[in-house]
Amino acid sequence: MLKKITMAELAKKCGFSKATVSRALADDPRVKPETKELILEMAKRYNYQPHLVASNLARRRTKTIGLMFPKAPRTMADPFFLEYLQGVSETLFAQGYSLLLPQAQRENVTEMIKQLVAHSRVDGIILTEPLLEDSRIELLRQSRVPFAFLGSTVDEEVSWVDGDNRGGAYEAVLALGSLGHRRIATITGEPGLVSTEKRLAGYYDGLAALGIEPRKELVWPGDFTRQGGYQAVRQHLALIEKGEATAIFACNDLMAIGALQALSEAGMAVPGQVSIMGFDGIEVGQYLMPPLTTVQQPVFRLGQEVARVLLRQIEDNEETVQITLPVKIINETHTIGPVA
Repeated sequence: MLKKITMAELAKKCGFSKATVSRALADDPRVKPETKELILEMAKRYNYQPHLVASNLARRRTKTIGLMFPKAPRTMADPFFLEYLQGVSETLFAQGYSLLLPQAQRENVTEMIKQLVAHSRVDGIILTEPLLEDSRIELLRQSRVPFAFLGSTVDEEVSWVDGDNRGGAYEAVLALGSLGHRRIATITGEPGLVSTEKRLAGYYDGLAALGIEPRKELVWPGDFTRQGGYQAVRQHLALIEKGEATAIFACNDLMAIGALQALSEAGMAVPGQVSIMGFDGIEVGQYLMPPLTTVQQPVFRLGQEVARVLLRQIEDNEETVQITLPVKIINETHTIGPVA
């Protein structure tokens, strides 16, 4: 095999400057076709291979994507985000990109985004958990760095990929209603998030379809964490014990797991005395006894798709793309059952 040569050596053999050779290899239209053809032929003959990092810098590309962590109280240790991260990373790595994972905290998210876009450190940014009022969007627009969200946004001009939050919550409530439940509580997500509003809206849609009047005392604040689900049930045990809540729809699986823990400590049987249903379909839910009945999102595929959407913006200047993936109920007869 021929020894690799440098661009300077290739330029010398071709009889052109390094600048002309560089432009020819980059398919610059300013280079005459016959000159370009000669340089490409010589590059092939002498086994010239461009330096990837130098080539990216010349095009002002870093081949690096910034991936923002979810904000507190959630972290990347959340099983949902670990599975999602696998989908993102595999897709990006296959296209020659690397990931930068900044350690942003709730109070310095804006500053972290500014640091990412300063000096062109990344080619694009993937964010999570869109807010109903999200200042990150305008900041990123001003920076002109391509970006996409995991989760739908209120802004119609932003690219995102999401599961069917509202439709999935609606189906969860209908499933509980089909078993005779009329007193269905919900543990909501963190206030201010679009996903929280959509899943709560789906809960109300389901109640309406069943002809059930919503009750404020059956809407329990949560935060999408295990501890949040645990505390929500602990604070409302009296309602459950009196039969005022025969079923609980937790707006994610971690809260459902926390709710199961609280019910177990209180000596209450699931689904014998109360039914529990989650949302997300994280793998750990399959290993509970019994496995958690839940609305399953295609979490790995969500990661794949949001990475693809961002790459199309970077490489093809694609306009706004918004994708909603279908969800489905799994483990239907495990942690939900007929009214006791």
